[in-house]
Amino acid sequence: YRGIFWIPDIEDVYSSDLYFPIPCDSNGNINDSDFEISPLMSSKGNDNYNHKNVWNSLSKKYTGGKPYDYYARGRIEIHNGTAFVYLSPHIPQDDLKKWLIDKFNLTSANGIKRIKFNPDYSKHYRCYLDNE
Repeated sequence: YRGIFWIPDIEDVYSSDLYFPIPCDSNGNINDSDFEISPLMSSKGNDNYNHKNVWNSLSKKYTGGKPYDYYARGRIEIHNGTAFVYLSPHIPQDDLKKWLIDKFNLTSANGIKRIKFNPDYSKHYRCYLDNE
């Protein structure tokens, strides 16, 4: 799967249930004809989730009334058997790798040869931890 995620507690990555997978092949192509992303939750290309739109569709049970960019977050894109993970640099990669393999099924059996982390220090992935 590819998709987006949030990690509210960077000390306990496995406690997060804020992930939104998109079924795809090892090239990132959606491989489930029944799967459709709601236009209200999609990005401009309409084949990927948008953090802000998805967050705004969630209940306060999940968001805690915080804005979409409050918690550390990331995105997984898949190309040629490589899962590219774009994320807040505050998320511990060793813990996250296990969680991503589990939640997004990033296994060799599914054509994933490697996982490449791309910590994004830009404004795009800023979160509350950048203000501390």
